[in-house]
Amino acid sequence: MTMRGRYLIVGGGLAVALALALGGCVAKFQMKPPEALFALRPSEGVAPLTVICDGSLSFADQGRITEYIWDFGDGSRGLGPVVSHTYERGGTYRVMLEVYDERGLMSRRETQVTVRFPAPTARFTYAPWRPGTGETIVFDASASTSPNGAIVEYRWAFGNGQWASGRSVEHRYWYGGGYPVTLTVVDAAGQEHTVTQVVEVQGGPGCQAP
Repeated sequence: MTMRGRYLIVGGGLAVALALALGGCVAKFQMKPPEALFALRPSEGVAPLTVICDGSLSFADQGRITEYIWDFGDGSRGLGPVVSHTYERGGTYRVMLEVYDERGLMSRRETQVTVRFPAPTARFTYAPWRPGTGETIVFDASASTSPNGAIVEYRWAFGNGQWASGRSVEHRYWYGGGYPVTLTVVDAAGQEHTVTQVVEVQGGPGCQAP
């Protein structure tokens, strides 16, 4: 078998005149996969975050796209050119789209969604409501909450240069006046929130003032 010019000669005779265009015809008949393209709206935000995943920008030069498969990176999947998904917890998630055309050819593309943890809510009460100098005041932060799980840290600043930690603490003031009491809570996700209330202490210097 020999090649002579553009013709394939088998057994010394002209069997088939194929006219092979070795430089260009191969590319002309090459099967080209589709192109996966998509947009996310929004691509970041605070949980719970609902994201619209739009893969309608995807295209196929040869044929048409018949299947859109989404992987949202949190164990959930979806089907269709445009879908929505809600991320309930903070984190960074890989979003991937696979598209298939009618010939079974596939293309994929991926990007990330950044979901921030929501902040906890710091709340506290104290009693008595109008304390006197030298009187023990109980501060209680048990009303504080977090959507991310448990609150792991309670930090108190009493407005007179003194500090404490714990869900429930006690403190006394030896001089009358208004004291800004600040509570900062930190949750299991590392998020924090601060709240301040002014405690009005009645009277002048207490009898047992240091």
